[in-house]
Amino acid sequence: MEKSFYYSQNSLGTFQRCPKMFEYIYIDGISGRGVDPELKKSIERGTDFHILAERYFNGMKDYFYIRDEQLLEWMDVLEKRYPEKVDCKSEVEIRQDKDEIRLMAKYDLLIIEDDKIKIVDFKTNKNPYNVGVMEESIQTKVYMFLLGENFKKIFPKKKINDISMEYFQLNYPGNKIFIEYNEKKHEKNKKILKELIGEIKKNKKNFFIKNNETCEKCGFESFCKKN
Repeated sequence: MEKSFYYSQNSLGTFQRCPKMFEYIYIDGISGRGVDPELKKSIERGTDFHILAERYFNGMKDYFYIRDEQLLEWMDVLEKRYPEKVDCKSEVEIRQDKDEIRLMAKYDLLIIEDDKIKIVDFKTNKNPYNVGVMEESIQTKVYMFLLGENFKKIFPKKKINDISMEYFQLNYPGNKIFIEYNEKKHEKNKKILKELIGEIKKNKKNFFIKNNETCEKCGFESFCKKN
């Protein structure tokens, strides 16, 4: 792994699912078998939506040329939830390297709402999320911790208790996944992330395989069997 490597919610989530998969992807730089065509199409559509959303929040409502009905439906849902005048920052990237935590995240949206800072993450998944599951997810911990460590650079007058996070599901706009933040959660997240990154560093080349349902879907199962 390169010394300039920054951990992200994707890389840390991969390690949690299977340390060996983390090694293949982030250390060896190899990928598994080809992505299923339907999954690939879904990923590409999600990427296209994020591009359109970024342009929308930057005052460029110029997607009249889009012919994908699903994308247009999602943009309609987005416009109804977040008017053009919303006080926000779109596609904000934060990086840090301190206290043995080298971390980065790119935020879909940071909103100032009722004098609070709200992280908004857009989700285009087919299935609805559960607030309890999402609060404990590595993405929530990374996003809230990283903003909690660095928000003064962006919002100098705010406090850590002013931070919250919303997972906005385009297919389920009424299913509100809202998570609040505070100093106690921040210190807990710091401990979890520091220990997780420390575990990765400690493993070096001794990454093990988790023998569970992950193996059937990861794309490396045949490769693992040969090693």
